Amino acid sequence: MMKWFLATAFCLLGVAAAPAQGDDALPALVELISQSDDPQFQLDLLRGMKAGLQGRRQVAPPKGWDDAARKLKDSPNAEIQELARSLSLVFGSDAAMADLRRQLMDKEAAADARRKALAGLLAAKDAKLAELLRSLLDDPALRGEALRALAAYDDPGTPMAVLEVYGSLSAPEKRDALNTLVSRKAYVQALLAAVEAGQVPARDLTADVVRLVRQFNDEAIDAAVTKVWGVARESSEDKQQEIARLRKMITDAPPGHVSKGRAVYARTCQQCHTLFGQGGAVGPDITGSNRGDMDYILHNMVDPNAEIPNDYRTSTVETKDERLISGIIKDQNANAVTVATANDTVVVPRSEIAVIEQGRLSMMPEGLVEVLKEEEIRDLVAYLRSPHQVPLWASDETVGLFFDGETLNGWDGDLELWQVDQGEIVGTSPGLARNEWLSGPLLLQDFRFICKVKLVPNQGNSGIQFRSQRLEDGEVMGYQADVGTGWWGKLYEEHGRALLWDKPGDAHVRAGEWNTYEILARGSRIQTAINGRLCVDLDDPMGAREGILAFQIHSGGSMQVRYRDFEIELDPKPGLKTAAP
Repeated sequence: MMKWFLATAFCLLGVAAAPAQGDDALPALVELISQSDDPQFQLDLLRGMKAGLQGRRQVAPPKGWDDAARKLKDSPNAEIQELARSLSLVFGSDAAMADLRRQLMDKEAAADARRKALAGLLAAKDAKLAELLRSLLDDPALRGEALRALAAYDDPGTPMAVLEVYGSLSAPEKRDALNTLVSRKAYVQALLAAVEAGQVPARDLTADVVRLVRQFNDEAIDAAVTKVWGVARESSEDKQQEIARLRKMITDAPPGHVSKGRAVYARTCQQCHTLFGQGGAVGPDITGSNRGDMDYILHNMVDPNAEIPNDYRTSTVETKDERLISGIIKDQNANAVTVATANDTVVVPRSEIAVIEQGRLSMMPEGLVEVLKEEEIRDLVAYLRSPHQVPLWASDETVGLFFDGETLNGWDGDLELWQVDQGEIVGTSPGLARNEWLSGPLLLQDFRFICKVKLVPNQGNSGIQFRSQRLEDGEVMGYQADVGTGWWGKLYEEHGRALLWDKPGDAHVRAGEWNTYEILARGSRIQTAINGRLCVDLDDPMGAREGILAFQIHSGGSMQVRYRDFEIELDPKPGLKTAAP
């Protein structure tokens, strides 16, 4: 027991606090690992070694490591295997590097395993990684990670590769792309040229992005930014006048649209701030702030640097290869500095840092409202003042946030009943006394929704709610495209007019198999199809014209329903896509 405590303490504290002294301890730790057959003991030592060596690269391998690594590679414990491989990278193992590259590029491998491979290669600063990252920009499973990782490399091919795919990226991916494109002067120049050419909309350059650009202190870059973006107000008097102008603009007009305001918030604020349990942790959680006070909101939007807690002051790290990293320093030791940026957490080895400048500015930049239209400002303020969460307005920028394929982030429901399994949303009922729903994050008006659904087995009852709303008691009110024996293809209005279309579509269903369900809602007309066969064709002037999508588990006996392969088209053209007229 004493041996365990001494070894672990030395590993965790000595290596991290004094690298040179800690390196002398590594052979003894490796010997302990090799001699032990206790997986927990090995895990503790390996975790400690990894923590102590974090931020270091190309450390000379300690005596006996190659033999220990071969032994650990065959361990039945997956974490031991991963830690051993990670440490081999720190020790400069070419074989470990090649193994991770193969895993990263294997599209048949699990996404989580590929992400871990990428993290290992990035931590080792693999010289061959930039080229692989550019090829991953066409891979939806790892595109976001690749966009963020490219910032670590001074790679001449990066700007063109990122800008070529920019128009097809989701809103979060565009933020990752922009943060990478403002990390180096050459990348910034390519970005500004793309903005001027109309390839990247100027409104995408939010205030935080523009501030990063201006940190290069380059006259030509500053002039280009001013041309496409404008100049932030500097004096206190100017800011007070701006607050007064915004207050009048908001109060003299009809109230903003709260769900549209959430979409503006997601684009401009959410990467740093948490509101209603969602968002980043770079800035403070604003859920409990004085959001009901309009003057409080406007003051913080226009003059965010007036009062800044020390924990949220920005620092800028410049690396020796001229990368700028701006964010909050979360941790630093003799080996590395950890910086939380707007879209990532970056561990920078001390040996690669040229300068660290402690800032006096908030992570929230001035000029937030410069690129927002008046309608967007009203909508944003309406959302920020909302006492509760609302659905996210569906637009080309936000529709990709419907489902990330891995989690139920943004969804509302009982997570004991609803889970994600291999990209499928799965509802499992042990037998319920009341209906249960999983409601999605988007507010839609006219849309086309296509998915695949399967009852396992073909028993019980489910349904796809649309143009619906979640009630305070957890129930959902609105249209439902029914799923279940005797109900397939019918149209029901939950907590409303009940059955609206009573013709069943069971004849079109493949029992116990995947079935393609399409819903088309345009104005007052509702059409549905199952497996390419028309089910509902109803003109319903009394029905709701907007609402959320949700999935149902009906009360009754045990059952399971699975949904996958989601497709949402906004403002669709007339006519079902999967069925003939």
